[in-house]
Amino acid sequence: MILTKLDVSDFRNIQNLSLTPHPRLNLVSGNNGSGKSSILESIQCLSTGHSFRTRKARELISRNAQSFTLTALFSDPQTSREHRTGLLRQRDGSVELRLDFEEVKSIAEVTRLLPVKTLTPDSHRLIQEGPDERRQFLDWGVFHMEHAYLNTWRQFKRSLSQRNQLLRDMAPSSELKTWDSLFAESAVMLNTFRNDYVEKLSKALQIRLLDIDARFHVELAYRPGWSTDHSLAELLVKNLDYHRRMKTTTDGPHRAEMSLTTDGVPAKQVLSRGQQKVLVYLLHLAQLDLLDQSNARQAVVLCDDLTSELDQEHSTEIINQLLKLNGQVFVSGVNLDVLRHHDHAAFHMEHGSLKNVV
Repeated sequence: MILTKLDVSDFRNIQNLSLTPHPRLNLVSGNNGSGKSSILESIQCLSTGHSFRTRKARELISRNAQSFTLTALFSDPQTSREHRTGLLRQRDGSVELRLDFEEVKSIAEVTRLLPVKTLTPDSHRLIQEGPDERRQFLDWGVFHMEHAYLNTWRQFKRSLSQRNQLLRDMAPSSELKTWDSLFAESAVMLNTFRNDYVEKLSKALQIRLLDIDARFHVELAYRPGWSTDHSLAELLVKNLDYHRRMKTTTDGPHRAEMSLTTDGVPAKQVLSRGQQKVLVYLLHLAQLDLLDQSNARQAVVLCDDLTSELDQEHSTEIINQLLKLNGQVFVSGVNLDVLRHHDHAAFHMEHGSLKNVV
């Protein structure tokens, strides 16, 4: 998808802003606190309902305002079909979401049409932090490739929540059994989606590593959140006493892990900080490759403060790789001169206002 128009009101330090992006590369410059990252945040918020810095909507509303409003036009370059979406969020928590002039209840309808991939200075957490980061990374990819995934995920989350509540309430086993079947069914399906996706992602990553002639190699593997010596349904019965003591379900895909290893050793223990940064970007590029292959749809890519995250050589290489995808890219930074030789639009921000467009 390609954003063709973006309007922002009372979002962060932006009072009113309207811009017409370039279909390929957009450079958003400005000093720290100028609002350059806020533009990128607003794009992600339109797609997912939250920004890459916070999930608390109140933090996104301008200090003296009661709500923020975001609207955008975007088009599919394959079909030339244009869509319009708008999001209004109030301080009291109320939300108004529209897509093609119709009110919609779920942001997932917009997310599926307008996929957004965000790369930030803390993207290295994908390697450095715990499995939650990697599960979220996987779920982004599976969501955009498997249409049945969302309903399966919702079914799983609901059954997990209900089962955990019953464990906390010390409910009888008969009540727990009413949720065990639904939990196990959705969990196994979710696990299958993720496992298949990791296999495809691993192949796509190897191609990316070869493309840049990387001097390191990485293996991906998916581990379900339960012992494969038994079926999940059997484990729910076998481990029930332990679940009761812990007051939570300790077996299931909510405990799954995608491992990244080099010769059997965790990548974060072997690769240098610079290599880890490059690996993270290659993983995201591999995801974008799979998205394009599966439904010929490109994500809008947001690179916040790219030139501080990578050195000049790697910044240029990553942008070159992104532009080869024929998608739309937004890059924010204090100094983006190294990227200006590409065909682009440049936006300069000062104190929440757009000062010039080149």
